[in-house]
Amino acid sequence: MQRRKFIKSLGLGVATVSATAAMSGCQTLAKPQKLPNTVTQAGHFPNIIVGSGYGGAVSALRLSEQGHKVLILEMGRRWDRTPEHDTFCKMITADKRSSWFSNRPNAPIPIPIPIRKYPGVLDLVEYDEMKVFAGRAYGGGSIVNGAIAIAPRRSHFEAVFSWIDSDEMYDTYFPRAMKALKVSQIPEDFFNDTKYYEFTRAAERQAERAGLKTEFFANSYDFDYMQKEARGEVYQSGLGGEVIYGNNAGKFSLDLTYLKDAEATGNVSVRTLRKVNSIQALDNDQLRLEVHVLNTTGGVDNIANIEHYTCDKLFLNAGSTGTSELLLKSQAEGKLNNLNEHIGQYWGPNGNIMTGRNFVHAAGTTQSTIPVKGINLWDGDRGGSKYKIFAELAPLPLGLETWTTLYLAITDNPERGNYYYDKASQKVKLNWKRKQNQYSVNAAQELLDKLGAASGGTKARLLFNNGFGDDFCYHPLGGCVLGLATDEVGRVKGHNNIYVQDGALIPGSAGVNPYVFITGLAERNMAIILREDFG
Repeated sequence: MQRRKFIKSLGLGVATVSATAAMSGCQTLAKPQKLPNTVTQAGHFPNIIVGSGYGGAVSALRLSEQGHKVLILEMGRRWDRTPEHDTFCKMITADKRSSWFSNRPNAPIPIPIPIRKYPGVLDLVEYDEMKVFAGRAYGGGSIVNGAIAIAPRRSHFEAVFSWIDSDEMYDTYFPRAMKALKVSQIPEDFFNDTKYYEFTRAAERQAERAGLKTEFFANSYDFDYMQKEARGEVYQSGLGGEVIYGNNAGKFSLDLTYLKDAEATGNVSVRTLRKVNSIQALDNDQLRLEVHVLNTTGGVDNIANIEHYTCDKLFLNAGSTGTSELLLKSQAEGKLNNLNEHIGQYWGPNGNIMTGRNFVHAAGTTQSTIPVKGINLWDGDRGGSKYKIFAELAPLPLGLETWTTLYLAITDNPERGNYYYDKASQKVKLNWKRKQNQYSVNAAQELLDKLGAASGGTKARLLFNNGFGDDFCYHPLGGCVLGLATDEVGRVKGHNNIYVQDGALIPGSAGVNPYVFITGLAERNMAIILREDFG
């Protein structure tokens, strides 16, 4: 598919693209506003949770259902669904709701539409040689992900956390997480018959000709609702081009599951557009948080107010990036002096890489945005493959025939990086070189070679970087690893009233889409913490 056709498919012209470039250029010239001089004393809370993603949502529910008062501080906005189904925007017609203070929509494939800066749902954190996509909303990454729900391979889990009772994880905590997340699997008869999954069936036929194994995986999307979408009985969300900028219906994101149940206890209060800037350990064993209250225009440098909170216990669940940055910054400023040398270490992108193939099968003009199947070259007989890779059969829902199959893959990349505090810039940076993703590139190339030998076609060179999206990731992991930077249940070593229950606990690779891994691990850790630290 030619680049001009791609731009045309979005309803855009050269003038629009030029305007986008001009707006992006102007962004670097804007001067950040000075911080307000006033500081509001926001009060004391027994338990504060920073971040409302999977680890934060588990922490909130399990604390609140046992009667403990909880305050959730979330950097993003709250996005309650409306009856008009206009809370979130669609992918192709992205607007300011799509992206976190950006002049154009954040996406793995650039969408050249100029938009106004706004606290939209998807952020793109840019380091020197790696970009990290992050959900910015009440509900965290659950708002913007494809909701693929796979428990980690038992062999991988036992290799990473050999000291955790794996029977208990697979008999109790992962099933508990799956139930609370409302995970299900697409009915096979619907999958086989509907036009909305022709792109998956086309990719599956290519895999079968190459002797490669495909398999279904579960999802937190409501497939009963999806079948009604296909029959035209309800609003089309997953079948209407919605996913990376939120789903107006159909998907069980955290604000409709864990967080909803937590708020129903009456023990949870929520404050959004709050960016925690630092954490300080006080002499009385309490913690003080400096929090920036964000405006809805102008970006994260446009601060409406500064608030100071104190708490007895802090549950830090800002994701691998946010949690690591907060701990390292607070340490560098002399506010958390007892952190150990493992803070910021063992980072990895979960072996993420995207790739695609052209000119093999028609993929269909109408595609569901919810993935349900993948090529498994990780387990068992891998058909002589040198590299371990699990390739999700991903949609490319442009509303026209692209003759393209797209893959979002996870590989067994052993490379690790680390976060560190740079004194010169006074910022936390990521030590990761693009060459460290060579394993993932090789694995993706091997997959394409196998598919090409059996079915022909060409690498989708106009997508990503000559066909490989190896400089961004959706699944950042590590930075505060369980058992190293923390004890065996997530208490931060040196500061036992700070707990971490998010993706920072997992050292670089989950081997699968990680949110079930994170959720189940948080369930296990919180059960022990509540028993031992709360009585």
